[in-house]
Amino acid sequence: MIERNFDGYFQQVNELAGKKDKKGYEIENLFEPIMINHKCEIVLRLLPQPATETAPFVENRTHSFKDTDGKWKVVDCLRKNNHKCPLCDWNSAVFDAFPKEKAKDVLKKAGAKKAKKTYICNVYVVKHPGNPDSEGKVYRFKFGVQIMDKLLEKLNGKDDPDKGHIAGVNVFDYYKGANLIYKAKDTEFGPNPEESYFGDQKPISDKNNNPLTDQEIEAIDAKLYTLKECEKDTSKETFEDVLDTYEKLAAKKLYDRTKEDPQGKYKYMPIIPGVDPSNTAATNESVRSEDAEPAAEKPSSENIDEFLNDLT
Repeated sequence: MIERNFDGYFQQVNELAGKKDKKGYEIENLFEPIMINHKCEIVLRLLPQPATETAPFVENRTHSFKDTDGKWKVVDCLRKNNHKCPLCDWNSAVFDAFPKEKAKDVLKKAGAKKAKKTYICNVYVVKHPGNPDSEGKVYRFKFGVQIMDKLLEKLNGKDDPDKGHIAGVNVFDYYKGANLIYKAKDTEFGPNPEESYFGDQKPISDKNNNPLTDQEIEAIDAKLYTLKECEKDTSKETFEDVLDTYEKLAAKKLYDRTKEDPQGKYKYMPIIPGVDPSNTAATNESVRSEDAEPAAEKPSSENIDEFLNDLT
């Protein structure tokens, strides 16, 4: 029997879900769902990390935008490491400057540069009607916040009005985990897995629902891919690095930069349409009055992620 230390899994997953740089970054051996009539229903089993690593997945964060040629580009988001990020800070400045509808309009025109979170883990393909050759194999699996939200709900459990509290399930466990029923529709932005869900708790099995033997599980465990090499290292990137890259590619200025002291440090003032950076508080109050929207309608700084979700 494969024994993996799951101590701290609940804390790790919750911390990583809520919160090194390779040029030409690509993920090898990545699972690709094959659509049939623009949709798919695939049974997957998320797997634990290899024995040499401590977390079942890694997280990357990026901001997407169109460059001067209309092509999509990305820059890294620095908030994952609790560093100041120029695009996140600019979003927050717009968010705080205007009432709700005005802020939405400004952010939409600017491309709503919200950070996108993606996660990578190991996955075992149980059933894949569009590509039967992939069944019984191990891949790296990249997923977004929609799957992560469902994972967290399954991991943490929930209160059901009929059944009472339903205990959480560590979906990564070979013996006591649960399959992911990956239901997705093809869109212009890629597969939309909104209808996906985790099934009941049970041992890992083959496509005919036969539980795998210890020997078969050991063979899967030996094929687990490393995850750390899929994590972009942003620890050495600075506020200025990301801002310079963005402003060069997008040909847009997000901040006015002024030297703050003789040592060459800069002060960054966000450039926001209709807001004078030299008198932000007074001008913002004037803008709010012009919009004649009650203060209670203005979004609070605690729900900016939810606010930005409404833009897409």
